[in-house]
Amino acid sequence: MKRMRLYAGYLCVAIAFALIVMLGYGVIDPIGMDMTTSPETTGAVLMGLLPSVLIAAVVFAIGLVLVKGARKP
Repeated sequence: MKRMRLYAGYLCVAIAFALIVMLGYGVIDPIGMDMTTSPETTGAVLMGLLPSVLIAAVVFAIGLVLVKGARKP
């Protein structure tokens, strides 16, 4: 069971890293951003990127929890 949890954790970390890299290279479009118009402010760009980056960060955090395991008192 521990081995499966470690594999799942490492897989989550790898998927999160791949999502961020693909977002950075423009392979996938951000979820919250309209790609037909150009955003006028930096805040609009950051708000558009927020959902995609947040998903990757959550997947990364889940992976770290799975790899680290439960703490025993």
